[in-house]
Amino acid sequence: MQICCKTPNHATRRGTAGTTGCGNERRAGAVTVEFSLVLPIVFFLFLGSLELTAVNIIRHSASNAAYEAARKMVIPGGTEAAARAEAIRLLQITKCSNGATVTVDSSGRQVRVTVSVPAASNSWGLSRFIGGLTVRQTAVLSKEEAN
Repeated sequence: MQICCKTPNHATRRGTAGTTGCGNERRAGAVTVEFSLVLPIVFFLFLGSLELTAVNIIRHSASNAAYEAARKMVIPGGTEAAARAEAIRLLQITKCSNGATVTVDSSGRQVRVTVSVPAASNSWGLSRFIGGLTVRQTAVLSKEEAN
């Protein structure tokens, strides 16, 4: 620990007699330099977390849209058009519908709905970090039988 004395001829703990300051005159710009080195790293970490959050929102929105569209299809009388419309409607609520495609396969006893959303066109303006990422989510449900 260093004791600072502003008056001349007082010794500090380091044993330097006659100092007129705290000895920090040499470090006056060190904080500025350290700040300028650390700020870009913190800034890019913040932007990266925003971008990951945007992609996560797209992923969850696509998953929910695929599931709800599949639910529209499994009930008796459900149509592919109604399933696609439901998926697009849910994607529009979360502003993730730009360039989204909905694929419905209802052959057999199961319904498979795949929702593909390009992340770059649905991002918050930071798309240069994620490139050509396309989020694909699929929901598979068994058809219900009419009694």
